[in-house]
Amino acid sequence: MHLYRQGELTLIEVNNDFARLVMTTHGASVLSFAPRMDDGRLQPDLLWVSERAHYSGEKPVRGGIPICWPWFGASSEPGLPAHGFVRNMTWQLMSSDSDDLGRTRLTFRIQSNAQSLALWPYRFELTLDVFVGSELTLTLTTRNLDSKAFTVTEALHSYFSVSKASEVFVTGLGNSECHDKLADLPPYRAEDVLSIVPPLDRVYLQQPGQVQLHDPGLKRNIEIEKCGAASTVVWNPGAELVGGFDDMDNQAWSKMLCVETGNVLESQVVVEPDTPHVFSMHLRAKPLA
Repeated sequence: MHLYRQGELTLIEVNNDFARLVMTTHGASVLSFAPRMDDGRLQPDLLWVSERAHYSGEKPVRGGIPICWPWFGASSEPGLPAHGFVRNMTWQLMSSDSDDLGRTRLTFRIQSNAQSLALWPYRFELTLDVFVGSELTLTLTTRNLDSKAFTVTEALHSYFSVSKASEVFVTGLGNSECHDKLADLPPYRAEDVLSIVPPLDRVYLQQPGQVQLHDPGLKRNIEIEKCGAASTVVWNPGAELVGGFDDMDNQAWSKMLCVETGNVLESQVVVEPDTPHVFSMHLRAKPLA
């Protein structure tokens, strides 16, 4: 494991027999994951990070896998940050070791403090376990340190690197409940295959199963498994909306697609003081047949 600085942030690099991973303690956000081929060379990165991303610590890095918690999307209260506040907090690296499979395991933690309590009046502890093997597993554990239950929505906001956004597609969404955030439509039953036509912002509820991102240009499928989560979000701003982001180039939308895992909208989770809530995401890349 190697630690270094980029801008104002601390970055952590893991190079093992299985893969190379880079993440930052700012938001405990994974910024890069590239599995190794049989000959030891790295495969193309699964994740996308904007070339114009900020490393100042004043806002989350645009790309990788930010953590959205304790709410996803806009807050119900005006003036609070979108997607919660933990993606813009510094997490503590608690340990780095190897598990029984030889994977590198990193454990990060944050707890409520005066800053968080001013935004959200509950005491909590979050733990993120990162397992770096030929596949990547992230496990987020929420512990309620308060005397009363609280409710959260949450997501691992994964930005995937793609050959061309308009030529990839996502499968595994069939029979879930689709909420199209860009169209004035009631929720509807989703079809299994989603062709990507940006701009796109869709939330799929009642969707606990695996989804796959198919990329003919890169000749790979990215399989996304979840446990303890029942929502998938697919987002790409397209040429029409990308200009609203100062940390994305106007053409950047064509090289990324967000396929996010979590519990959002009506899939909110009630966390009792004595019952930790755990959800995880598991990523693997497979060559197209």
